[in-house]
Amino acid sequence: MPLQSVLRILGRMTSNKILEQGSSETQALCDRLQSETALKKAQIHPFSILLASEKYKRGQSHQGKTKWEPDRNILKAMDSAFYKSFMNVEPVGKRFVVAIDVSPSLSSVIPGASINTVVAAAAIAMIFSRTEADTHVLAYSEGALVPCSFSADMTLAQAAVELLKIPGGGTDCTLPITWATENEKSVDVFIVLTNNPLWIFTANPVESLKKHRQKSGASSKIVICGLTSIGHAISETEDRGLLSICGFDLGAFTVIRNLAQDLI
Repeated sequence: MPLQSVLRILGRMTSNKILEQGSSETQALCDRLQSETALKKAQIHPFSILLASEKYKRGQSHQGKTKWEPDRNILKAMDSAFYKSFMNVEPVGKRFVVAIDVSPSLSSVIPGASINTVVAAAAIAMIFSRTEADTHVLAYSEGALVPCSFSADMTLAQAAVELLKIPGGGTDCTLPITWATENEKSVDVFIVLTNNPLWIFTANPVESLKKHRQKSGASSKIVICGLTSIGHAISETEDRGLLSICGFDLGAFTVIRNLAQDLI
């Protein structure tokens, strides 16, 4: 069975005792999940593994009809697979800024998924910082950018804890643009991760982006990811460099990638 298919039915197989703790079948699965050869062949994206892991960790299906006791060894293998699968992400080769809004609502759950928004934000930032050579990760709180310690050897859990340490504040997506402009950082794509956007602008975001383009010479774009939003827009504009994403799933990475490469 393809590895991606296995990930989708892990809970059901555990519930039906196909996968039992300490069994040879469970050990074979764990070995396969941690095999770089198997992960490379399946071309599984790390965010896909994270979503499957969080779903399995819940111990029940979305509607609660099927329940299981998550196997500790399977969870450990999936955690290992998450980091190993970074090799499957092909770099775009653009300059990115990933800015995380650490408002209090960042501890919600993304609709349709079993993943906390702070974990999702940490994972998205980690995926870009580990696969794109020119990536800056920023956090903003209480109307200002704040230090955000993201290192290459940091685990996802450690990255999420770092975000939770930062006090919450209002959402101002112009802050990362202003930071880049003032610090003479040429940025191709700004990715702003927030919950359900409630805008508090210190400046007009469209004008801030235009100013950065003029000063840097880059065809800069901005993506606003409202992780729990059911509908929002940064402003009324015909600018093709502004994109709003409501919610977040694996497909969002493809959309951002295509935007960065001028394919959409």
